[in-house]
Amino acid sequence: MNHNNSSSAVDRPESGSRVPLTLAITGGKGGVGKTQVALNLALVLARQGYRTLLLDGDVELANVNVMLGVYPGMTLEHVVLGERTLDEVVLPVTENLDLLPGASGVPGCLELDSARREDFLAQLRTLEQGYDRVIIDTAAGLSTPALHMVAASHLAALVITPDPTSLTDAFSLVKVLHRKGYRRTPSVIVNMARGATEAQTVYRRFSTAVSRYIGVQLHYLGAIWRDETIAQSISTQHPVAMMDDSDPSCRQFWTLADMLAVRCSQGVAPANGFARYWGRLVRRRHQQRSEQQPQPVVEAGSSNREWVAALGERLRRSQGDPLTRYRLITGILETLGESVDEDALEALQTGLAAMNWEEAPVTVRRAAAEHFRQLARVVAPPEGLRPEEGRALGAGADASGEPATEDSDPG
Repeated sequence: MNHNNSSSAVDRPESGSRVPLTLAITGGKGGVGKTQVALNLALVLARQGYRTLLLDGDVELANVNVMLGVYPGMTLEHVVLGERTLDEVVLPVTENLDLLPGASGVPGCLELDSARREDFLAQLRTLEQGYDRVIIDTAAGLSTPALHMVAASHLAALVITPDPTSLTDAFSLVKVLHRKGYRRTPSVIVNMARGATEAQTVYRRFSTAVSRYIGVQLHYLGAIWRDETIAQSISTQHPVAMMDDSDPSCRQFWTLADMLAVRCSQGVAPANGFARYWGRLVRRRHQQRSEQQPQPVVEAGSSNREWVAALGERLRRSQGDPLTRYRLITGILETLGESVDEDALEALQTGLAAMNWEEAPVTVRRAAAEHFRQLARVVAPPEGLRPEEGRALGAGADASGEPATEDSDPG
């Protein structure tokens, strides 16, 4: 059956042109089957006749590649660096389905000069216009790229499981998105449920807590049952959506695609599309950066930007003096910790997330992870949301706490 018709795309509100409907598949934590859902849904949409682009937006892992048995030698990062064009990086998967690996590299265009930046964004716009549907497999959790990809999409589907930690982490994600001004209605997919009754129970528990404590109404998109065939498809590198559509495992994703069509028929909030969103964001950030003037000496009454620039200069000058650097950093954190509130936590999380972890040695990263785990036990023993939130989610005191992220725009 071919679904290519006038509803394949949505109007771009500012220009009247058409952009593909974009769906971000996201989750509050890893291990909920987010990538499995994104890949199989994209495969079904392609089989239904939609020209579909799957964006692998996971920063750390290339799970889509592994599940397909495809190991690209090039990613979007090569395009950002000017080493390849988008056409060279996009991988055909099946008829009507292409994969863009390394979509998390889009923020890298912030570092490009004006000419290269505009060339990259033009390539992204051209690529986007060739599709009816764009499915984004975001990184799990509260990373800045993941939040941006949700913001860039017409719809966001949050994958949860019956696991209590999945619900508490997803709760935190919805809370952060709402705090940042996200006002679309998130959809929910319950994965790994043992049946319809459990799926509905998990969804009601989650949606009730979100409605009560965050004030956000959710939309139930569907559920995927716990299925051994789906689990085995990872090792065989043959997604179930490639099976005959009469197969029960495959049929679940056809049902999910049908539910998505119903959701789209009810109308979606206007969005400018993935390429245009990033174009506007990159230009705004570039303008902000160009306006910043570092000031090594700051007088009383100076602006916040000048204070930050001066602090950065002090830290750079202390690179060769570990003791001075230690005192500077601990002094800042001690000052920040004099009054611990949500704003302070958001600032701290944003600063930690912005650190250049990818360049750090593995031993340093492992040591940091262990220190953070120890800190979590000190900050909230035992780990938990506020008691009333944990009780509402049915997770009790063992639920994981609410991470924070920066205010205003994601990133």
